[in-house]
Amino acid sequence: MTLDPRPGNPAEPRHNDPGTIAVVGLGRLGAVLADRLAERFPVLLNDSDPAVARRVAAELSLPDMDQREILSAADTVLLCVPPQETAAALRRLAALTKQVGRRALFVNMATSVPTEDLPDLGVEVVGLKPVCQFTAVALGLKTVLVTSAPRRIGLLRTLAADLGEVVLGPEACVGPANRAATKAALRACAELAAELTGRGLPTDIVRAAVRNVFVGTALDYPPSDANPYTRSVLDEIAAEATATATATARPVTAPRAARTPKGPQPTTPPPTALVPPDALGWAAWAERPVTPGGPA
Repeated sequence: MTLDPRPGNPAEPRHNDPGTIAVVGLGRLGAVLADRLAERFPVLLNDSDPAVARRVAAELSLPDMDQREILSAADTVLLCVPPQETAAALRRLAALTKQVGRRALFVNMATSVPTEDLPDLGVEVVGLKPVCQFTAVALGLKTVLVTSAPRRIGLLRTLAADLGEVVLGPEACVGPANRAATKAALRACAELAAELTGRGLPTDIVRAAVRNVFVGTALDYPPSDANPYTRSVLDEIAAEATATATATARPVTAPRAARTPKGPQPTTPPPTALVPPDALGWAAWAERPVTPGGPA
């Protein structure tokens, strides 16, 4: 799988200005995107729940409008509604587009909804799938956004310039990547919190360890050889993995077998390996030759 981050494409239009942007769907990600994009573009807000729209509009000091007003003013419409509502929202907006007589570009942000699976309703729809988590976007962490629309790559790069890098590639890879990363992070955070709580540490220390040390280490990944503390932790991981592997491989002397009864006997399944598949990989990585200041 190859993603193409190269700038420019002969098929893209000369006009790469997203103009006035409407954000339809003001959940966590939609509200964060509206806030970030409002630093560079005129942004309009819309949500199916008027109370949500009023609250977010007040918080961000941005105008909220009904969908007809949105389509009369916006050049680019970001669909940030829940995935299961994306197709229905697009149908409503496409019907209103015909009535308004002004055509906007619709951007499908739902990572679990393939753009090619959306109904053909006579409006232009492109996908822009962020490899992200909304808190990271709110904190300003740059990410990668994937699109399969080469003709609109210039406009999408202008739109998302402050969010990260827009690359050409298969949009379908983003949803599984986000889900796998979320599951791994939640599992690791829960295990760390349980371990530290089991040691009797107070709640505020546990929370700080998860939200600062754990997250900070993840942001610094892959680690640098120039960090002696991280190096010592990797050496400890390698030693633990080696010790576990040695203990697992040590032959065990079986006691004198009792007399085996005649006839077929049930077989005993082999013992389950105690070393995680990647443990020895960590050990090998930590034991590699070190180049001071070199890449991790």
